[in-house]
Amino acid sequence: ASAGLSFIAGAVTQFAAGNFTGKLSDIVLIQFAGSFVNHFLPFSVGGVNLTAQYYQKHGRRQAEAITMASIPIIFGVMTTVIIVAIVSPITLTHFLGRFHPSHFNMWVVGPIIAATVIGIMTIGRFWHRVRELLIETLAGLKGIVEVRRLALLTAGSIGITASMSLALLASIHAVHGSIALVAVFVIYVTSSLVSNIAPTPGGIGATEAVIVIGLVAAHLHLPEAAASTVIFRLLTFWLPFIPGSIALRYLKKSKTV
Repeated sequence: ASAGLSFIAGAVTQFAAGNFTGKLSDIVLIQFAGSFVNHFLPFSVGGVNLTAQYYQKHGRRQAEAITMASIPIIFGVMTTVIIVAIVSPITLTHFLGRFHPSHFNMWVVGPIIAATVIGIMTIGRFWHRVRELLIETLAGLKGIVEVRRLALLTAGSIGITASMSLALLASIHAVHGSIALVAVFVIYVTSSLVSNIAPTPGGIGATEAVIVIGLVAAHLHLPEAAASTVIFRLLTFWLPFIPGSIALRYLKKSKTV
């Protein structure tokens, strides 16, 4: 349920970022379809392009459409970092300070090495495109001054973070683990930031490694941390693959994008 709510919150955020262009129901479908496309492309490029196509069909210029589609990502990162800095007394540095080298093994180190190698191989190919998106989006953020849009962008970003944090907490409880909610929040936020910048589709490898490291640092046993991570990623990344593929097929068939 929490994972599903994150898609609704994401749609609200995108609807506000797009200055209420089109229909909210279409944006919800695009969120699911975008999650499907992002399984194959890094940096959420696929989802951004899909959303931008939708705005172009509604008469927006290409640059403007790309900016609208990219704003939720940048705005989400900004608001999340601010919330963590204000609310949470736990930081990634504190986690790493508590993490003993003996906790490392190939289950943790392997994904990090794999993600790093893939990143080195692909970052040159995608960096130019990502840099353009960042420049255009930051320029678009300067133009958001309407209170209603800012409120919905903020509420949507917080909603995504809250629902996904609860999904991670539920995954931990599913394996009978127990850590503080604020720790879960910081672990998810950190993994989310890594997922957005990792040069692998959906942040595969790097995201899982960060979650496992964070959970172990929060004194969860490694088997519990690994199992919780598998459940969380299954529910929030792999399971939406099915409705995402259906949504993409429907959008293409109806020529919505």
